[in-house]
Amino acid sequence: MHWAFPPTVGGVESHLADYAASLAQRGHRVTLLTGELRPQPVDQVEILSHRLLRLTEYRGGAPDGTRGARRWVTPAEERQAAELYAWLARVVDTRGIQLVHGHNLHHFSPVPALALNRLRERTSTPLLHTYHSIWPEDPWTAQFCASWDGHFVVSEYLAFACRTHLGIRARRSYLGIATGRFRELPPAREDGPRTVLLPARLFPDKGAELAVRMVGALRQSGLPVRLVLTSPHEVVDWHEEQQGFLVRLNKLIDELRLRSHVDLVPTPKEKMPGLYARSHVVVYPSDYPEPLGLAPLEAMSAGRPVVVTATGGLPETVVHGRTGYVVTPGDLDQLSDRVRSLLLDPVLSRRLGQEGRRHVERQFNLQTYVDKMSAQYTALVKDRVEGLSQSG
Repeated sequence: MHWAFPPTVGGVESHLADYAASLAQRGHRVTLLTGELRPQPVDQVEILSHRLLRLTEYRGGAPDGTRGARRWVTPAEERQAAELYAWLARVVDTRGIQLVHGHNLHHFSPVPALALNRLRERTSTPLLHTYHSIWPEDPWTAQFCASWDGHFVVSEYLAFACRTHLGIRARRSYLGIATGRFRELPPAREDGPRTVLLPARLFPDKGAELAVRMVGALRQSGLPVRLVLTSPHEVVDWHEEQQGFLVRLNKLIDELRLRSHVDLVPTPKEKMPGLYARSHVVVYPSDYPEPLGLAPLEAMSAGRPVVVTATGGLPETVVHGRTGYVVTPGDLDQLSDRVRSLLLDPVLSRRLGQEGRRHVERQFNLQTYVDKMSAQYTALVKDRVEGLSQSG
């Protein structure tokens, strides 16, 4: 269960599409519950949508405007939770669902967690939760997931944040990349300008402005380089930041006279391999503590060298000097120097890209992740069945 799903673009959404497909290929019967209005189909996966998993239902948050900082459940939320529970109970009963795995249900509203708690009270259905990110307003909402049967986070950084900020101990389980989608990409073309890709949603804290300034600095030094920014229209923009940031970013591009050297490309999930194939270097200069960073892992899986910032879980994904480089957040000179060295040395780029691909295959492979989670599911379902037989 998660709020959004492709065509909404985001790390959690891409992960769930790949993960659900892999579970189904293993023979599991998978039902994906989401608020997405027109979810993209996934082979052998049933996708069901409900309006109370749709973020527009909760826009504006608490009556006093404090959103997740509240310390009470409103009558409206109680009614919403009862409605969602009734739907969930029918879904679980009619499909014989034995376990529910929630993703980021500690964000936005307590309604889904309240409904799932009622479901567990009635059916003893095991509940698992993965925290893909943590926001300052989460502690109150997260309490409604705290008693669930399993808690997972996607990085060591997030395990610490979950423990200290939410008071919840969660097991670190690195997400996996569907490496087959990127394995057969051709090497980047050596003729023409060098292309740098920033595969992130265009929000203020993802480093797009720094990347634009980097291209300006590299071109001033005589290096013919282009920047590609992914600009998806369908994203989870809970804090309503994207539109204002796009105006600011375009103003910067024009001020630096880079309009003909920066491309903003609408990029659904299925077109990402093609963008990696066009790129010579992939950057992720976020100044936000990224929970993990799936896009740099995809880039390494595609055999591209990466340059990321030392924030959040990003240093857990990139081995500095072996699969790419880790630089100081906000440091234009460091970022420019590392990208320049990679663009001017194809042999170095190729070596780091190849090592990055091996690194992802060993440490961040989706099939390894599926193995681990399938074992967790099996153990919890077995415990529940044994418990029911003993109580009966």
